[in-house]
Amino acid sequence: MNMQDYQQIHFIGIGGIGISALAYLALNEGKNVTGSDIADSALIDDLRKNGASIHIGHDGRNLPENTELVIFSEAIDQKTNTEYLKVKSMGLPLLSYFRALGELSKTKKTIAVIGTHGKTTTTAMLGLALIRAGLDPTVIVGSKLKEFSYKNIYIGKGDLLVVEACEYRRSFLHLDLFGAILLNCEAEHLDYYKDEQDYINAYTELIEKIPANGFLVANMEDKNVRQIADRGTCKIVPVWMKDWKSLNFNLQVIGDFNQLNALHAYKSAEVLGADLAQTQKALEGFRGTWRRMELKGKFKNALLIDDYGHHPTEIKLTLKAIKQKYPKKRLVCVFQPHQYSRTHLMLDDFKNAFQSADKIIISDIYAARDSEMDMAKINSKKLADIIRKNHVDVTWGKDLSHTYNLLEDKVEEGDVVVTMGAGDISDLAEKLAE
Repeated sequence: MNMQDYQQIHFIGIGGIGISALAYLALNEGKNVTGSDIADSALIDDLRKNGASIHIGHDGRNLPENTELVIFSEAIDQKTNTEYLKVKSMGLPLLSYFRALGELSKTKKTIAVIGTHGKTTTTAMLGLALIRAGLDPTVIVGSKLKEFSYKNIYIGKGDLLVVEACEYRRSFLHLDLFGAILLNCEAEHLDYYKDEQDYINAYTELIEKIPANGFLVANMEDKNVRQIADRGTCKIVPVWMKDWKSLNFNLQVIGDFNQLNALHAYKSAEVLGADLAQTQKALEGFRGTWRRMELKGKFKNALLIDDYGHHPTEIKLTLKAIKQKYPKKRLVCVFQPHQYSRTHLMLDDFKNAFQSADKIIISDIYAARDSEMDMAKINSKKLADIIRKNHVDVTWGKDLSHTYNLLEDKVEEGDVVVTMGAGDISDLAEKLAE
């Protein structure tokens, strides 16, 4: 069941960062695209400008009578979403975003970027390198890129497909791969995975699917990655941080982790036969993606940075990199935890994630896939109290409106303010930047 075989396609949850890329692809192929989502967004506005007809709010009546295929975001509630339930009752062809992406992967030589951290940046780096080298890939990334006209997809005419792959619910197992970049592997999504070994097993199952003539570029600094790579039957390309010094690149993005991301992209481009001089130029010219240490402007004459980081390791490394960049400035971190279940399960890790910040404000937790039981175990006030045991200046920010008022009072000229989280804290960053 491939998207290319249908003309009238409806997308439920069309504004999602992944599924919207498929909607762009369908529009580019001349399909009639309709869709729905719970709220307007810049992505939805752009899809409309490109020819999509989109409803705000989910309703069975949103489906055109001549709908041939429906693709849905797994963020919707399949038990209550009226559009989804109508499609099921009608017996129309129905694909999740991840299954649809898997079908697309069968039509291309597909390279997946996988791991707990760094996927978006590395996908963008590799995609831009291959484009500059003239290989003209199609690239699907979990963020918007200036180089992609502020879209999350580049549609090329070559036979390569580079995708940022999601491990939640083992979704990446739908992909038909030629190669993969494995950046790291650290327990995550423990609302689904039983434990770290179950998480590792999912990656191992994916790597075992890569054909013998394919490849795996693997971060050998990570013990879990080494364990996974041992199970691969394809060509294994090891990545060690010591290899970075021999390249002598001058990146514009900051942080040791971005050097490692760039090294993975470079090694992958090399395996794929890209011109390495052009690859270097692409990596050195890369300025980052939307919501990955994104410079938003200023608030009260303080530098304002917005970041998607929500896992303790991401927070720790990002704040360390920013502090190294601005060592003499006071670093104010505003963090919105994402998911009650993640916050509770990783409490010990969160406790030590903010050491590079001088001041911390913890806003209320953004709920996603959380049960009432999850929400009863933890809240942001408790999280702030726990972090305060290791840090002298931690404030519970309550909701984002109250957090904004706190920043009005506490931010001083010359500070660096970082808003972090995977929820709607980006809205706060936009308001601050105004």
